[in-house]
Amino acid sequence: MYGMPDRPSDTVYVNINKCFNIKWTLSASYTKPLSSVKCSEVLIHNDSGGSITFKAGQGASIDPSEVTEFSIPDGNSITVMGLTNTDQLSCAGSGTLFGRSHFYSSTPQVRQ
Repeated sequence: MYGMPDRPSDTVYVNINKCFNIKWTLSASYTKPLSSVKCSEVLIHNDSGGSITFKAGQGASIDPSEVTEFSIPDGNSITVMGLTNTDQLSCAGSGTLFGRSHFYSSTPQVRQ
């Protein structure tokens, strides 16, 4: 089927690509999302009505201070990769912001 090899009878395919919606109630200072979810990527679509900025990472950033935040103009989207949890993102602006967390697309398997 579609060029897929036969799988051994003792192999179980596991889909860890669980996706969740996340939400920020933005303020002038950086705010984490309202929920903490394990993920590897977050798609952020800015429809807040104005530009927002976001930072990613935990603790002190090794990036130079001039590149530690990104701006997303209203009506634009960005995917932030290399995360392990949504609480590694913080955003600043005004209004409400939504995102979608997920793992990289793949078909991981676990051999039992």
